[in-house]
Amino acid sequence: MKLTVLGGGGVRSAFLAKSLAYNAHRIGLKEVVFLDNSEENLKTFGEIARYIFNTIRPDIAFSLSTDPVTALKNANYVITTLRVGGDESRIGDERIALDHNTLGQETTGAGGFAMAMRSIPAILGYCRLIEEHAADDAILFNFTNPSGLVTEAIIKSGFKRRVYGICDAPSELIRELPAILGCDEQDLKVECYGLNHFSWFTHFTVCGEDVTDRLVASPELYSKTAMQYFSPELVQLCDKQLLNEYLYYYYYKEEALKAIQDSGITRGEQIAHINHDMREELKTIDVKANPEKAFDIWMKHYLRRENSYMQNESQQEKFHTRTPLTLTQFIEEPDTGGYAGVALDILEAVNSTTTKRIVVSISNNGTLDFLHPDDVIEISCDLSKDGLKPVTPVHVPTAQKNMISCVKEYERLAVDAILKQDKTLAVRALMAHPLIGSWSLADKLIKAYWK
Repeated sequence: MKLTVLGGGGVRSAFLAKSLAYNAHRIGLKEVVFLDNSEENLKTFGEIARYIFNTIRPDIAFSLSTDPVTALKNANYVITTLRVGGDESRIGDERIALDHNTLGQETTGAGGFAMAMRSIPAILGYCRLIEEHAADDAILFNFTNPSGLVTEAIIKSGFKRRVYGICDAPSELIRELPAILGCDEQDLKVECYGLNHFSWFTHFTVCGEDVTDRLVASPELYSKTAMQYFSPELVQLCDKQLLNEYLYYYYYKEEALKAIQDSGITRGEQIAHINHDMREELKTIDVKANPEKAFDIWMKHYLRRENSYMQNESQQEKFHTRTPLTLTQFIEEPDTGGYAGVALDILEAVNSTTTKRIVVSISNNGTLDFLHPDDVIEISCDLSKDGLKPVTPVHVPTAQKNMISCVKEYERLAVDAILKQDKTLAVRALMAHPLIGSWSLADKLIKAYWK
């Protein structure tokens, strides 16, 4: 079996390489290719990923490539993790939004639309190559942001292979809850529903017993998980449902906007500074000849990025901060599956005798009866050898239905506008978005982004 990663020279490629190496046996991997159109990225982050993978699984062929045809030839599995336009484009996206006094965040609102304008055409170009060169039964896993919009565009473009949209935010929150509840991870069941970066968590059970009241009443939930950005009062107003961390930009809209403006620096600018420092330091060594030193430099700067996540927007220190690891420690540390865990679970399920619950973006097909059948939603699914079975949530409050319907209308229009390259549809899309909701603002934003 061959797996190809599109965007394999990204800053996080070390994590993906580690997960794939440790779990290769689960899906019978024999060949892995990390593709990137930046030779420089492959020579730095790609080489770090190569060393990690080869240390764990020297028996599996691992290569780096800038040639998409060769990389995709006979591939059985394809993972996309692209950042089209790099850090500079993200800075522009966020600054244009802030200049118009609206939230500048890379996947949410105006910034998410701008990112989708670049991501979708690039992904569809690769999709054509997948259909031409990959295995007939190839499966595509889309990690490219904004994941929900990109996944919907892939499906609506007529792409004929199986497609799953994947985001690690829901899984990360769910993994934090057993410690709060004092239970084993496999005993906890959670229902997640909504859209990518716009979802809620409900119906919490441990060995069949409903533990919702105990969970939402726990002070540790609001101090030791990604729920640190939300108040207990808000959870009660949401019918005791937990919130995807990106909902912070909706429920705390004016606070997030003011915090970003007051900080004087956008998250994109912050990331660009960190990545610049990292690259400059990595230039002083031969990455391939000195993998330990290269890893130490990468880890130092990566932690600056990871541990400052959402600090500007929320004015809070992140509870779960990571401490530096050496290359040996990183390789030896047990793999949580994190970045690629959901994709690997799906691929392994065909040979599994157990059922596992995962969160994935797929076509609605009636799961949420207030949305269109061809809408892409983010939903919990029970995964077994019989495939994916979406879990219809026990209760979706009217407020959540209205919010999801509103954002989904934006997503439908946004995908249509980008596929057709239609400025009028693009304005209509931003008019429908609850963080914008104004023709005059939408018109100004589209004129600025279309350039």
